[in-house]
Amino acid sequence: MQQTNPRTNDQFNELIAKHKSLIENLCIRRASGDYHRCAELKQECYISIWKHANSLRPNASPTQESLWVYWQCRSVFSRLRYLRRAFQFIPLEDDMADTIAEPDNSHLHDLIESMADTLTPHERKAFLLMADGYNPDDMAHALGIKTHSATQLRYRILIKLRHNFNPQSSNNKQQTISQ
Repeated sequence: MQQTNPRTNDQFNELIAKHKSLIENLCIRRASGDYHRCAELKQECYISIWKHANSLRPNASPTQESLWVYWQCRSVFSRLRYLRRAFQFIPLEDDMADTIAEPDNSHLHDLIESMADTLTPHERKAFLLMADGYNPDDMAHALGIKTHSATQLRYRILIKLRHNFNPQSSNNKQQTISQ
């Protein structure tokens, strides 16, 4: 279990106490008056301030401190706006939900198996983990390799599958390389 430095806790609490009204005003404006959204934004700002507290100069003036807190809050807002735009999911239709819920009886499972047949046993195992939704960290742990190696393995598998199952993709790469 990670131990926290009491000095850091005290510094964080002082920082939040000094700039509570600034954080609240920024969050209220960003949330357009929605109380629950404002509370979520404040929590995200507090987390960001906690995570990045070591980047605040120890001898910072009150103005520099305020600007640093302001910057942390703006960074949170920007990141959340980016994430909201980046992950807009399309709702599943009823028949899609049934297909995904039962992959053993679906065309999707057969397609994944046929794609996996073109890979080496190590790549096949990694590909099936990818199909199950494993991220590189989880894949690395399951395969007994480093995270960087798992990321590279994912990349090589995707290149190999694109080459085998999407000939236009490899032709386009060859054309751009030769130009």
